[in-house]
Amino acid sequence: MGNVKKMLPVRFEESEIEEIRAQAESEGRTLQEYAHDTLMEAVSARAHRRRDTLDRVLRISEGLNRRLAQ
Repeated sequence: MGNVKKMLPVRFEESEIEEIRAQAESEGRTLQEYAHDTLMEAVSARAHRRRDTLDRVLRISEGLNRRLAQ
């Protein structure tokens, strides 16, 4: 079974759309391609930051957890 594409309606101010459209055009992409790629990059970056934060908390709390377990 292939990937099913779904729509995600998002509302923007006209000035925001124009700014997004201008950036897409400057990169030689359609508005839809640009919006999709930008959103997916943001999702990926947020997930990466979350993993890094959780890893850091685990490293910091490792010693404390060891001491509490004694």
